[in-house]
Amino acid sequence: MDSITKTNLSTETIRHLVKLHFPKEKVLSIVELLEGMCNGAWKIIGTGCLQKGVVMKAGSSNQAQMLTYEKDKLRTEILVYRLLSDREIPIPRLLASDTSRSEVPCDYFFMEWVPGATWLSCLYQIPAKNRSELMRQLGRYFGTIHSVEGGWFGYIKEDIHFQFDTWGGAFTAMMTDILNDGRKHGCLLPYEKIEQALTVHRDRLNAVKTPRLVDFDLWAGNVFLNAPDCTKITGVIDFEQCFFGDPLADFIAAVHLLEDVGSEQEFLEGYAQILGPLKFLKDDRIRMDLYRLYMQVILFVEAYRFDEAHAEKVRKRSGRKMEALLEKLTA
Repeated sequence: MDSITKTNLSTETIRHLVKLHFPKEKVLSIVELLEGMCNGAWKIIGTGCLQKGVVMKAGSSNQAQMLTYEKDKLRTEILVYRLLSDREIPIPRLLASDTSRSEVPCDYFFMEWVPGATWLSCLYQIPAKNRSELMRQLGRYFGTIHSVEGGWFGYIKEDIHFQFDTWGGAFTAMMTDILNDGRKHGCLLPYEKIEQALTVHRDRLNAVKTPRLVDFDLWAGNVFLNAPDCTKITGVIDFEQCFFGDPLADFIAAVHLLEDVGSEQEFLEGYAQILGPLKFLKDDRIRMDLYRLYMQVILFVEAYRFDEAHAEKVRKRSGRKMEALLEKLTA
């Protein structure tokens, strides 16, 4: 998708960066991957270690109009790939990275190409008999991600602006940042009602005592299957939105995977193998609605980066969902 946040790198520049990190290899083809919403990405095939394909991903430049939480998000992704590198989860191996911005005005990295097709592209082709085992695998991988504990609550960045001692403090700051971004971009949002919801439910947020790794973008477009058989998850990608917080937030972000996590028995079985049984009490469901609200605010505010026709559709859809959530959270 076209976005003003994407860094456009020429073929010559990409070849130069490949040569820096893989000096013995020859590039045979470079194809831009267009699915991403924010960052640029290319599939590169060459000789030697490039023979099976690698992906180069480039973050946004300092000049791009980014949202506050998106600061240095590619560095977050690099760190999370390293955090998960020794865990039982099929993530691509990180091959090289550079955050110096000395060669190009952005961070970038190279990783292995993930075989298969996305769960999203296979959504209506998965045999019913295979779904149960896929959901158990998915539950185990969510549990594996959530088994990583952090040293603070908040986004995974070096800047202490994003680091907090409590989940209530972190989530309030996360929402405040995106609301301030909304004001900056002239977004017509129910600011006071959203802030009221945070105040009313602050104690429920602070009931979360352990900062755990949350992907917050683990949806069907970021999970790969061994198509066309669709019997196994072959890869999980894109960790740039990760934070340390409440694992329940991940279940509302798993679009086309978990419409109602509490009813997905096989998923819950797989998850329990890693972190024990999940329970969904009243306070848990209220927190999940707060995370749904946060996601809709992000979608509404970030629409500035797309063409106006698409942006208007996003704003209308998110606006309706926000209104419904606020009725529940402030009643």
